[in-house]
Amino acid sequence: MDAQGRVTPEEVRRALRGLYKEDREANLQKALLHVLRNDLKPVTERGRWRANPMLVLGGFLLLAAFVIFLCFSRSGAA
Repeated sequence: MDAQGRVTPEEVRRALRGLYKEDREANLQKALLHVLRNDLKPVTERGRWRANPMLVLGGFLLLAAFVIFLCFSRSGAA
């Protein structure tokens, strides 16, 4: 800290690294899976991970929009 009580960015980085090093639940993979999983039934009967239906629908709509874009861009060039 400087004389006015401000914290430098390097001090903040060191403090955050120390905080996250001690926290065992601060895992990026686990956090992403928690966000993307289905909240009602996160696993199937066989124990497999189940994705959020909105994520699946969004991916399907994004893929459909991309395919439609390709179709119209190819037909306009001819």
